[in-house]
Amino acid sequence: MNARLRHLFPLVMAVAACPGPVAAQCQLCAATTNALPSPARALKIDIEAMLDFSTAAHSDSGTGSIEIDPRTGQRRVTGGLVALGGMALKGTVLLTGEPFRRVRITLPVSIVMHSTMGATADITGITANLGPDPMLGPDGTLSFSFGGKMTVRDGAAGDFHARIPITAEYQ
Repeated sequence: MNARLRHLFPLVMAVAACPGPVAAQCQLCAATTNALPSPARALKIDIEAMLDFSTAAHSDSGTGSIEIDPRTGQRRVTGGLVALGGMALKGTVLLTGEPFRRVRITLPVSIVMHSTMGATADITGITANLGPDPMLGPDGTLSFSFGGKMTVRDGAAGDFHARIPITAEYQ
């Protein structure tokens, strides 16, 4: 099978964390008892681990995918790719802010990765291991992980990189 391997390419993704805006209270609106006070602490996003698809090679010139599960970090390789070892990593994020505040975290629908050789690959299905209504804990932190599916077409090769914009804002 090794004789059929055409291209070797490490698959790493850099992650950009873009803190979102903090919602301000309307100065023209009447005060309500349901309104939360403005947060004393701005949200901060720290990337603890970057999403890394590890190293793979083409077994033919077709399309192949590598998927990283956001909960387990397990890697699944399908199609015309073969995993060559190395450690695949789910991305992990630490969000810090006002204790017990609910937050909205936004991940992009898809990302295009570019290789050092000018090729592209698509990242789709970017998801996090968050519940439907995430909230910062009593210490003002929320840790979560994310994964996605990278698809390489037509024998594209090289060292692929991209940035995933992650935004967070208070609800």
